[in-house]
Amino acid sequence: MNPLAIIGVLADNVTSIFRQRGERKAAEKAAKAKLEQSRHDSSYKVELSDQEWEALAASNQNGSWKDEYVTVSIVSIVNMIVVGGVAAAFGYTQVLEGLSLAISALVAAGVDMGFLITATVLAALGMHIKRSL
Repeated sequence: MNPLAIIGVLADNVTSIFRQRGERKAAEKAAKAKLEQSRHDSSYKVELSDQEWEALAASNQNGSWKDEYVTVSIVSIVNMIVVGGVAAAFGYTQVLEGLSLAISALVAAGVDMGFLITATVLAALGMHIKRSL
């Protein structure tokens, strides 16, 4: 494939991302303005487009703990392994033994821990990058 064609496709995708981000921000701003106007007028009826509703819903979910729950749950396993290693260095091997038993039970149940941790970390990175755009 032609390198210039690849660059063109990448440039189109990047500009599309920024254009869509601008549209979402504009829809959110318009929806908030309509809500503020209805509060000012003491009106209980507000007509928002689908895009405005979606922008409001997305802005209300930005700081949600639910987004981070899975990440914290999975990555805490790795943190406990580190804590168990430090505890084992001081002669307390019970933490590592318990973790080993727990991970063995998950693997026996068919959970691929390597994939699960990799997918969780990559998803968290992806969400962070998406939010920073």
